[in-house]
Amino acid sequence: MSDPADSPAPRSEDAEGRAASGEAPPEPPRPETPMEDSRPEAAEEPSAPAPAEPVREEPARAEPEPARAEQSQPEPARAEPSQPEPALAAGASPSAQAASPQHRYPQRPPYQQAQQAAYYRQAAAPPVLLPPNPRWHRPDSVPKQAVVLMAFVVAAFGAWTALHSDGVGIGLALTGIAMVALPLAAGDRSDLVPRLPGAALVAALWSVAAIRDAGWVVILCSAAAFLLTPLVLAPQRRFGGTLLTLLAGWLEGLAETFKWARRHRRDKDGRDPATVRNLWVALVTAVLLLVFGGLFAAADSTFADLIARLLPEVDPLEFFLRLLLAAVLFPLVLLWTYTAVAKPSFDSETSGPGRTVSRFELAVPLGALNLLFAAFIAVQLRVYLGGEGYVRETVGLTFAEYARQGFWQLSVVAVLSLAVIAIAAWLAPKRAKADRWTARVLLGMLCVLSMVVSASALLRMHTYFEAFGLTRMRIWVFTVEIWLAILFALVIVCCWKLRATWLPRAVLASGGLTLLGLAAVNPDALIARYNLEHDRKLDLDYLEGLSADAVPELSDDHACAVAGMEYRWKDREPLAWNWGVQRAMEAAEDADGASCRSHSSDLGLDGHEEDRPSGTAEPSASEEFFTVESCDAYDLTSAAELFGTSATGDYGLEADDSSQFVNSPSPDYADGWYLQCGYYGPGGRYLLVEVTQWESATVAVDSVRDRRASYEASGGAEAIDDLGSETVEGFTAWYESPRTHYYVVAYEELEIVVRLMESAVDASAAAVGADLADQTYERYLEFS
Repeated sequence: MSDPADSPAPRSEDAEGRAASGEAPPEPPRPETPMEDSRPEAAEEPSAPAPAEPVREEPARAEPEPARAEQSQPEPARAEPSQPEPALAAGASPSAQAASPQHRYPQRPPYQQAQQAAYYRQAAAPPVLLPPNPRWHRPDSVPKQAVVLMAFVVAAFGAWTALHSDGVGIGLALTGIAMVALPLAAGDRSDLVPRLPGAALVAALWSVAAIRDAGWVVILCSAAAFLLTPLVLAPQRRFGGTLLTLLAGWLEGLAETFKWARRHRRDKDGRDPATVRNLWVALVTAVLLLVFGGLFAAADSTFADLIARLLPEVDPLEFFLRLLLAAVLFPLVLLWTYTAVAKPSFDSETSGPGRTVSRFELAVPLGALNLLFAAFIAVQLRVYLGGEGYVRETVGLTFAEYARQGFWQLSVVAVLSLAVIAIAAWLAPKRAKADRWTARVLLGMLCVLSMVVSASALLRMHTYFEAFGLTRMRIWVFTVEIWLAILFALVIVCCWKLRATWLPRAVLASGGLTLLGLAAVNPDALIARYNLEHDRKLDLDYLEGLSADAVPELSDDHACAVAGMEYRWKDREPLAWNWGVQRAMEAAEDADGASCRSHSSDLGLDGHEEDRPSGTAEPSASEEFFTVESCDAYDLTSAAELFGTSATGDYGLEADDSSQFVNSPSPDYADGWYLQCGYYGPGGRYLLVEVTQWESATVAVDSVRDRRASYEASGGAEAIDDLGSETVEGFTAWYESPRTHYYVVAYEELEIVVRLMESAVDASAAAVGADLADQTYERYLEFS
């Protein structure tokens, strides 16, 4: 914007001085518009020759007052268009010419004066830094103070209750439900009923955190609920608008949200009296409670202890991080609330006819692709009807290996088929009846054949986990395949109607319902139950890494494994509670370590030796080593340094009595002597040392190799590395969920497994594992 001084301004005082002295005024400059475009026809004076007849002189007009001249512009002279401007008489002096108002004030057309006045008004107005967004701007919408206050309360509640070091639970569920309930309450009541089904789905996804303890299931459901919430508050009808909303396109409304939040009734001073009064009320309340509460606490020690228990221990770093989380949640909740009020539309406004292809151009590639799908399905039928014998004869693989080899390729085929169908439906001609039937038949056949391919992939996965057992990854992939089959069924309906306005919402709703179905089957408990019933070689280490949801399935026959998992839910905060943890605690109390005690022949219930009858033989070296006293002999300095200090200042390790026990050789436990030592670390960290004595060094080495093969087959390990020793058999492995580092080594007939949970997984963890394994072997040699 140019400066106002660049535009023509009223006449200056210098010009009036020249007129008074009798000097001829200079030729007035050509007037310009505020955009500096000259108009010659308005600037040039008519130069016609003066007529011969004399001109009647008019009396001189009074000079306008300076104040009035500054306030108003001189009105333009009205000249008759048919009459030329008369010249002055020959006897008129130049001073008389200069004194004439027509020569002192060059007249402008009315439109130029209007432009100049508008320009000065624009220059006097305050500059607009950010123009309003037409998609979000609602100048007539004024928020209630209760809505803004509740947004702050929800943000503060979520910052202090949603996330905990022990995990997540009912606090996260309540926060998520509040983040969708507040915008619905603030929005238009007429839009409440259409939004309720989507809101119920989002609330159910958030509620999974209060029901299941499996972190991977909670993360998937919470992420889906977070992405679907803006679509519930501002539904979109087309794929473009839906995709833009999923990709956080609603963030563009953040500036308009804060403008909306500040749109209150204000007094003459520009202050919000209600907000000021509320701040004063909160301040006075806090001061009264602080003063009188401090006096009561000083007067009575019992009341002081009660206050100390009610007030949480404040860690400065944790307090700062939770304040930071509240600062992020508040604008998010406020933005979602304004989204429900403004209802922005991200759908494209242009809905003209799209690009199409001819019937021949559509039929040839789709027909060839359908023939290819049909040929592959025919081969698959021959393979499945022939069974494992046919597979061994043709490709030389077992049926499980054959299933594993082609599963991922079939999954990619299913995803690409959806993309091809979407593009073909967009380009398909639909004007003539023959064109529509061609598109229906070809696209419908491709959908049906793609569903058969998805069913083949599901059958392959079922065959694979029947041979190798269930894992989290296999259940997740199986769930995705089921969702793809549902999508193909929805696409078949769209292909028949050749309309897809409802398809974006159906796709997202089916995805949310599939995740709810996954949470409903309790996948960690399903993994434990299936592997216990079908697995030939049980991987107890993998089962112990499952969440508390699997504990009821393990408590009957594997109470020792349950004892090793108990550290995860011990002393959980109330808002980190979930139903899976509650069931695990009840199952652990019912089991009470019965399986561990039943395998201890010569040891008491607490792991110590019972009184031996007189005349019995002295205990052997193995009996002297495999006692819980060996757990007390470890130097845990290296592990304490690795674990470090928790957020609450805890340091060091504490023995876990429920996880320290010994199994002796017996008919029920024929593997040999077994020692387990568990230790609580700071926060959620945990150390577990397991020692098994085998019949010989060869058997111990074979056990280490079998353990490594089971880790590789499970597919959950992030990395498995050799120890790099030519004389010692062993390896290291680490898992991300739960974060665990394994150090496995064979020293002669001993197999030693060191597990570091919720700690580092690099070389420092391997060094701690090597130190504890060396201590175990040295103590064993002392008794040998």
